[in-house]
Amino acid sequence: MTWHTYEVPPIDFGWNNLRTVRETVKSLAARMQSESLENDIDPSEVQHFLANWESAKAEASAAGWEGDLRHEPVVFWIPDDTEFSYGFVLKQDNNGTTYVVSPVPLPWLESVY
Repeated sequence: MTWHTYEVPPIDFGWNNLRTVRETVKSLAARMQSESLENDIDPSEVQHFLANWESAKAEASAAGWEGDLRHEPVVFWIPDDTEFSYGFVLKQDNNGTTYVVSPVPLPWLESVY
């Protein structure tokens, strides 16, 4: 996946409005267990999500994230062509710098810092 990564000033409020990466994985796994494969559920969806999470962390590191976290990282969803795609937001403990890793460009974040 191609990521668009943005370093922005500390985001201090609203974290509780989004699911964490951990909560999202649990939700995906529970949905896979409860729904039939006849409903177009990809059995590798959780593994795909986790691979994208690892890729997004690498992108955030390349953008300057030091690997520490003040909050659990969260997942956001954004309309993208014919589906909702997910991205990630990580808040670094050092200085609270926040990294937004998105599957689509978010041009309004380019000039934030």
